[in-house]
Amino acid sequence: MLLPGVQPLVFGNLPADRCDFATARSAVLGAPYDGSIPTRGGTKDGPAAILLASQEMETYEIELDDDPSRLGIATLGMVEVDVDGPAAMAARVEAAIGPVADAGKLPVLLGGEHSVTVGAVRALADRYPDLSVLQLDAHGDLRDSYQGSRMSHACVMRRVLERCPAAGIGIRTLGDEERDLIRSGGAVVVRHDELRRDPSSIDRALARLSGHIYLTVDLDVLDPGIMPAVAFPEPGGLGWHETLAIARRVAERATIVGLDVVELAPGLGPPACSYAAAHLVYRLIGYATLLGPGRAPPPR
Repeated sequence: MLLPGVQPLVFGNLPADRCDFATARSAVLGAPYDGSIPTRGGTKDGPAAILLASQEMETYEIELDDDPSRLGIATLGMVEVDVDGPAAMAARVEAAIGPVADAGKLPVLLGGEHSVTVGAVRALADRYPDLSVLQLDAHGDLRDSYQGSRMSHACVMRRVLERCPAAGIGIRTLGDEERDLIRSGGAVVVRHDELRRDPSSIDRALARLSGHIYLTVDLDVLDPGIMPAVAFPEPGGLGWHETLAIARRVAERATIVGLDVVELAPGLGPPACSYAAAHLVYRLIGYATLLGPGRAPPPR
């Protein structure tokens, strides 16, 4: 029951007719978890910060010359945290994402630490046999185990590769184990320094992708000058427009069937970071629902 004059917190502060799950094209849910980050935590606060910041957005997107919210964006709340560890939390995310996909909606996951991505990918891999994953990230996240856990945030892409093909773009720090995996051909990564020297190197990552893509964006892929509010900032990184250009290119060539934006730690940076994260989520929803081969959005 809603009290008179009281409105629930919905992504984008959308009116009721644009956030009804029955008619919405997309559905946003949060995974407020940071159980495998021992230091510089706070990513558990990221989903709520993104939702709150989104209240101030204009829904018309200049670049798209369109309003993605006209296709409907439902807000489903937060996945209940499981304190048994990242494996248990990933299982809860998987159980939440599956019904969203079955209802024909685009699942949009707000993290939380990056380990929550594993649950979403597992859910969609069960429904799309040709699923592939594109990772935008400062870190490889390709360790087999980290600090005794195979489900740590530092292992997320290793676990993803056990289910489907994947490629990473923007990587600028790796461990020896991750380097060796990439050199052996076990993982496809376009490092940030490669991308700066040769923008066409992105084609190596895109060639790895299928017609159905899950897009995962760790906000530390961005330059810390733009996005300091992350648990593990790395010098350098992608710019705002560079990141959007990569995402748009992917959306234009394939169907994005799910996406996430993770690792916002709002307490580690200025409020502008939460607003940037909210705008990024909304732009990615626009790309996923309005662009792409064979996609014919309703007329305005």
